Amino acid sequence: MTKKELVEYLYLNSEAKKSDIEFILSLMFDKISTTVLDGENVEIKGFGVFFQSERKARKIFSSISKKTVDVPAKKTMQFRASKSTEIHISGD
Repeated sequence: MTKKELVEYLYLNSEAKKSDIEFILSLMFDKISTTVLDGENVEIKGFGVFFQSERKARKIFSSISKKTVDVPAKKTMQFRASKSTEIHISGD
């Protein structure tokens, strides 16, 4: 599901304006991203946890250049779903 599809779903199942839904989702996604980038976890009870993880530096073989390439370590944002999450989508 894309952000556009999520906006459309929320619009069709609420009385809110599309522009308001887009604004609220953008605020929510921005806050989650900046919080995780600052090193904090974002936990939404019954949904899951957004957290930062670090990938170790590694070497890979490039099939294009036929050489071994060093890939530096980097931090990534990950999501772990809550164990109690049940997915129910109606109206499809």
